[in-house]
Amino acid sequence: MGSRGVTARESDCGLDYLIIATEKCLKPINFKYFDVKDIMDTLKNHITDAVRREHISYLEDKEDVQEYIDANLPQKLDAVVLLIAECLSKYHQNGEFILYDYEANTERKITEFIYTDNILDDLLKALNEMLGPEHWEYKSWIRDSDRKEWISHMKMMCDSLVSLKGGN
Repeated sequence: MGSRGVTARESDCGLDYLIIATEKCLKPINFKYFDVKDIMDTLKNHITDAVRREHISYLEDKEDVQEYIDANLPQKLDAVVLLIAECLSKYHQNGEFILYDYEANTERKITEFIYTDNILDDLLKALNEMLGPEHWEYKSWIRDSDRKEWISHMKMMCDSLVSLKGGN
């Protein structure tokens, strides 16, 4: 059983995605910048390949692989959206984003984020959809106190992204 926190960076899933982004996107450029679109695309491709690879054995020949991916991808991508929003928010608050590089046993500071207002709009749309009472993520919080804490965190992420618009 994995860990699940209110923030993506408190959950096993979010931390796994951050490690993948670090290995595939940040280390190759020596942590010079955080390209939001590149990291989102990289994680989406990684997740799509993983869903295809890990769950292909459950599919019968007659089933459509893309249909299966489309049905299982959204939950995983929601974690990516929240993770990216948290990274952007930390950068916005501090003027830098600090990552711990376990391999090098050191902190890495990223002082430049690359994003557009369109990307921020896409992130905001996804976060606002998650806040809908019919969304699977909203429903997944069993205790009301946990859901309230999650809603508060999500709203802070939305506010942070809104304040970034037009500033890049």
